[in-house]
Amino acid sequence: MLKRVIAGAVGLPILAVFVILGGVWLQVALAAIVLVGMWEFYRAFGSIRPVHFLGFAFAILHIIHLGNAYFPMGMVLIFLPVLAMIFVVARHKVMNIEDCTVTTFGFIYVALTLGSIYLLRHEGGAFEVWLIFIAAWGCDTGAYFTGKTLGKRKLAPVLSPNKTVEGSVGGTMFATLLGVVYALVLYRMGATVQNHMLLYAAITFVCSIFAQLGDLAASAIKRHKNIKDFGNIIPGHGGVLDRFDSIIFAAPAALAILTIWGGGA
Repeated sequence: MLKRVIAGAVGLPILAVFVILGGVWLQVALAAIVLVGMWEFYRAFGSIRPVHFLGFAFAILHIIHLGNAYFPMGMVLIFLPVLAMIFVVARHKVMNIEDCTVTTFGFIYVALTLGSIYLLRHEGGAFEVWLIFIAAWGCDTGAYFTGKTLGKRKLAPVLSPNKTVEGSVGGTMFATLLGVVYALVLYRMGATVQNHMLLYAAITFVCSIFAQLGDLAASAIKRHKNIKDFGNIIPGHGGVLDRFDSIIFAAPAALAILTIWGGGA
């Protein structure tokens, strides 16, 4: 527990700096997180294969062009599996279709989703970016204490035996409350936030649900591959994917809500 607290105390200010700076600095930070996360993902399915470096290359290309409306992301999603399959065909004696599938899905699961953090910062602002983390980590905290106190019915006993339905509901309620409090704090500080309270409550409510689904999805992968953690780079937390598994689902959800709503701060 002490390691988790120390890691959080050190990591959160660093994350805050890159989010506040935005622009190329945030892209650099995201590139580091994405590449390490993809490395952990690929390694979970065995050793790092030559075709996986296609995934790394496309991830860098994606991060560099985040926010560029003229960048043909659709073409990237087409050509990555095509090139990966060509690679597999050329090396068919030592590679197979699973290598192609893992390469492509690793890009989508890690790079494409976490790229939403930059887009949210670019389109909305630093205020909106923090809603992702408030929803994900606030839900995790609320679910833990609610589950410990009131938890009886198992949410997903095979994937995560300790999670309960009561904890899940409590986590979502706590995250939504934090979203409202966050909006009020910004308002008191004089920040210009459009439709702040209802919008922030909606984002944290939906994102807390997606965050839990992201956590369970990561658990499903780890159960399938019979591993406890994706890595050990973060003391007390495991790997990058172990810490960002809920963010992976929450970030695109937040971006979608803000886009549908019509903009943020």
